[in-house]
Amino acid sequence: MKDIESILEFTAIKTRLLAHAHTVIATKAIETLSFIDKKKLAAELAMLTEMMSFAQRYAPLPIQSSQLLAPYFDKGRKGAALTPIEINDVAEDLRTFARVIAIFKGKQGSFPLLGKLISSLASLDDLLEKITRVLAPDLSIKDSASPALNKIRHQKRSLTQKISHQINKLTETYSSYLSDRQAVVRNGHLVLPVLSQEKGKVEGIIHAISDTGYTTFIEPSALVSLNNEMYVLEQAELEEIHRILLALTQAIMVHETPIVSGNETLGYLDLIGAKATYGLEINAHVAEISLARTIELELARHPLIDSRKVVPNTFKLDDKNRIVIITGPNAGGKTVAMKTVGLLVYMHQCGLALPTSKPGRLSYFDNIYADIGDSQSLMDNLSTFAGHISNLAMMVRQVDPTDLVLIDELGTGTDPSEGEALAVALLRYMAKKGPFVIVSSHFALLKQLGYSEAGMRNASMRFNEKKLTPTYELVLDIPGRSYGLEMARRYGLDDEIIAAADQIIASSRQDASKLIDDLQIELEEQREKTSSLLEKETLLQRRLQKADEDQQRIEQEKRNLQAEMKLERTRILQQAQQEAQQAIAALSNPSLKLHEAIAIKRMLEHQDLEEELIVSSDQGELRVGDYAAYEALGVSGKITSISKKQTTLLTNDGKTIKVTTANLVKIEPPADNEKKVAFINKNEIRVSQELNIIGQRVDEALDSLDAYLDSALAANLKRVRIIHGLGTGALRRMVTNYLDSKSFVASYRYGEAGEGGAGATVVFLK
Repeated sequence: MKDIESILEFTAIKTRLLAHAHTVIATKAIETLSFIDKKKLAAELAMLTEMMSFAQRYAPLPIQSSQLLAPYFDKGRKGAALTPIEINDVAEDLRTFARVIAIFKGKQGSFPLLGKLISSLASLDDLLEKITRVLAPDLSIKDSASPALNKIRHQKRSLTQKISHQINKLTETYSSYLSDRQAVVRNGHLVLPVLSQEKGKVEGIIHAISDTGYTTFIEPSALVSLNNEMYVLEQAELEEIHRILLALTQAIMVHETPIVSGNETLGYLDLIGAKATYGLEINAHVAEISLARTIELELARHPLIDSRKVVPNTFKLDDKNRIVIITGPNAGGKTVAMKTVGLLVYMHQCGLALPTSKPGRLSYFDNIYADIGDSQSLMDNLSTFAGHISNLAMMVRQVDPTDLVLIDELGTGTDPSEGEALAVALLRYMAKKGPFVIVSSHFALLKQLGYSEAGMRNASMRFNEKKLTPTYELVLDIPGRSYGLEMARRYGLDDEIIAAADQIIASSRQDASKLIDDLQIELEEQREKTSSLLEKETLLQRRLQKADEDQQRIEQEKRNLQAEMKLERTRILQQAQQEAQQAIAALSNPSLKLHEAIAIKRMLEHQDLEEELIVSSDQGELRVGDYAAYEALGVSGKITSISKKQTTLLTNDGKTIKVTTANLVKIEPPADNEKKVAFINKNEIRVSQELNIIGQRVDEALDSLDAYLDSALAANLKRVRIIHGLGTGALRRMVTNYLDSKSFVASYRYGEAGEGGAGATVVFLK
């Protein structure tokens, strides 16, 4: 049997995962990715769920390139110094530790599994600072790495200048003997390229001769001592760099445990991150592990098919339906459907999210067996049928109830009647063994098994009969036709041949085959009706949901309004209490005048600290402006103020009475002629409706006016006339100023014809 990963194309899934991996550890883990132990799978999927949620809400963890660091510490334990590249690899991990810790800060509560992992990362800022002081960005050793190195390099720069000056001088001196005026390095020494025929003209040490023999490379005697001095400095520099790297290696070795552990943690986080990123890329969900044997994949998509073209399908297998027989035309999608199930089960057990419309439910399968595609083996000298049977024989020997079996075109490659019989016998045997099985076939007897045998279920790939094109949609419980003759006609086979074939089929077709075709048509019609009902049900549910949302919104608005009214009543109550306190304080003032006291008394009489606009009683709602009767006292009148406890009535004879609200009965308003009342003071106070102040001094007239208006208010007069004459206008101005300052004055005007004209002022009292 071919390798199951190749059959299901899981190797292509690995390739896509590798594109999202950044660490050597994650890369190796993906390359060797296979089934996760049954006991560990739940924890792995829970970690993946958190990582996908984190990446979706924030961003993927900022994990950059990370090497495998454990071998570096093996090297360090042997006393060797790490190279600048190796030390930089350690520094990169330390920087990644810090970035991951920083981005995850404050999020542990929402992601406890990730939080536990990330909290194990060590923050080694001091070590990172030591490395940064030594290594430059280009991984060279900084001059400042040590005072000794700084001194050596300063000496080298000075010596380099000397050598350069000397070279320029010698080049000028021997210019006529040189093949090139540029000094070069040979065997680690600066030399001059001297023409071989002139080499005796230049004193020095010969280090090399060109391949052509045209040039001899000579180190002039004047440069020998300088070059030797440079060699000594370079050796000293190498020794100091080695000392610095060795010291830095020892500093790193002190933190071996947190660094190696953190390196492994980064690799694991990167592995989960790659799985999460790929899962989000294919719009996947993490499936639930089911203790009961089941495969539930809702609208599953093959992850390697273009998302704009793939047709999602739903797959359901359980103990009652362990074997699914898929029938239908060639190129209709049977093999893709089968591979989709197998691949998604494989992905799930490797700890990956699945491209489904909602989280699936899958039990754990110990093995997946598949016979899909060409089983021919040239190496073993097996035909396609022999290879097919060889695979089936192996499955039969090894399969048990915890396995999943996928067989494409069961029983093909031999005599159809024998192949059909073999297929029926094998499925019945598999039913006894108990694994989950998905097979594809064209055999009519297998379609009958899907109806008649316990544990077996038919399925088919839908086909557009008008266009003669596949839809790639899987339909459960309905067997499919092969549409062989229709396809032959479409692709140009002679009509005479097709007609003859049709007659042969008609004469040999068994009643069971016709019954299946009729049943298929009936089930298809039923499916369309069910689909229509589901659409209507969905529409109704949406409308009910909207109505429920509208009701909730109205209830919320009502609650908001009630709250606002309560706040407003509280504000009015507080304001009324404040005004009442101010009024009571004013009444205690000994200099208070009569009309001011009367105004305050009226305000207090009409002020109800618990006043409301509407209250409910046994007789219905009562509100200000309604008419009500208080039967216990035999009085009735118009409601001028109302609260839950007390109501003020204005009777028809002008009296104000406060009664208990609970005992009021709402009545009809009286006729208009009954509403007219003439107010008189209860003490029968009689006051003239006009005051004449002509001839009085302004101060005398002011006292008269003040006293008169007190009496008018006490008598409940609403309109009076003040006669002040024309004269100099002083009395008129005094009257005007006085009236402007009094709150009990509603308005005033000069008299009209018959009222004294401008010599009188008509006053309207509140």
